[in-house]
Amino acid sequence: DFSGGFVNANGLMFGGPNVTIAGASLLLTDGGNGEADSAFFMSPVDVQSFTNDFSFQLTNANADGFTFTIHGGNSASALGSAGGYLGYAGIPNSVAVKFDLYNNAGEGTDSTGIYQNGQSPMTPFVDLSSTGINLHSGDIFQVHMVYDGTNLTVTITDTVTNASFSHSYAVNIPQTVGGPTAFVGFTAGTGGLTASQEILNWKYASM
Repeated sequence: DFSGGFVNANGLMFGGPNVTIAGASLLLTDGGNGEADSAFFMSPVDVQSFTNDFSFQLTNANADGFTFTIHGGNSASALGSAGGYLGYAGIPNSVAVKFDLYNNAGEGTDSTGIYQNGQSPMTPFVDLSSTGINLHSGDIFQVHMVYDGTNLTVTITDTVTNASFSHSYAVNIPQTVGGPTAFVGFTAGTGGLTASQEILNWKYASM
């Protein structure tokens, strides 16, 4: 439970060389080029039904984006490819929701979506450009996820403008990750363009 912020890295496993605790934030990428980083809870958690809440802020937000990822691997320190692959592509037995800043394959510069089994997190996608959610704004965003065993509902709210957008995805998470428990956390990537991508607080709770 990091609902009060990240005092230290206790309980987290980092993958990639750039992820760190900065202030009271989990800094996934630090503005450098070609980065791929991840941070997961060190122990598996129940993923059969849950709520997941976190706030994030993207600074100098040019590329590429980050994901919330659930994976059923043997180690918490899973990591995928850099750039538009968001540190996610290539992680097997996994489900990810992306927050994407860059148009790699027609998804535009402001998109979200769900991906499974380490597929490239580009398309299909949900376009955020008409929702009032602008991931490039530098605003602090609050994300609320609810999984009821059948549908994963994701709500993104801009805490400055109060713009909010919800989308529901039908997904069998335990089947995809290979069991009732799995590792939960974040991945992120940069490429030729970059961003500082921070998770400000985080609380995951099984239901």
